[in-house]
Amino acid sequence: MTSKVKNDRNPKLALAAVAAVVTVLANILWAIFSGSTRDVLTIVGVLAFSIASGLHAYTTFGSARFVKFVSIALVTTLVIEIIGVQTGIPFGAYEYDPTRLGPTVLQVPLLIPFAWFMMLYPSWLVVNDLVKAKIPAVLLSSLLMASWDLYLDPQMVNEGYWTWFISGAPSQEIPISNFFGWFITAAIIFTLVSRFVGEPKSDVSKLVPHSLMLWIWLGSFLVNVVTIPPFLGDPKTAWSGFIGMGIVLLPWAWRTWRPR
Repeated sequence: MTSKVKNDRNPKLALAAVAAVVTVLANILWAIFSGSTRDVLTIVGVLAFSIASGLHAYTTFGSARFVKFVSIALVTTLVIEIIGVQTGIPFGAYEYDPTRLGPTVLQVPLLIPFAWFMMLYPSWLVVNDLVKAKIPAVLLSSLLMASWDLYLDPQMVNEGYWTWFISGAPSQEIPISNFFGWFITAAIIFTLVSRFVGEPKSDVSKLVPHSLMLWIWLGSFLVNVVTIPPFLGDPKTAWSGFIGMGIVLLPWAWRTWRPR
């Protein structure tokens, strides 16, 4: 009980909760505004989510393992994204808008690795609540990440943040290779995390990452499934993301909240 109270009063967890609130507000306002304001809200939302995940990860892992997790996540995703933009491997042929997501390195916005990190961390927490064996944990957390992109990619492509190319021509269609590219990338990262970082502590309150995971899953479903403005009105995206993430999150939610 004392440990739980100390965790709840941890200033890093309190700041993580504030960052989570900023994340949710930025996501809600994103659906309402357009143009350059929407670009700013995209950047704010990613950075706020990353801060929430980072503060919680520091509390959960401690300084040494936190540095390992962040380094693995940011460096691996930046390298793979650079390879992806230059060669089309492993996602397919695509390019980022060079002006709307902030500074770039070799045509990849620096914001992108943080967008990966913000969800890699809660995905690892959620799956470690569900299974402890390393290989199933890597596979399930990779599936969760790849399924999240079923929400993310249609929304970002429609907004013009990046463009896909089919047979050399710009296309709104997202290739199936992108899903497998996400899965492979996440599997590489989670394999490294499993080897060099390990499981998170079990005595730290997980309210912030759990809440953000549920927000992404259910909030993304709601904003896509409703067809009246300012909602996005894309039921196909809504149901694919809901079912894809739900393969992991439904049993996790049942196992997590059933004892309560």
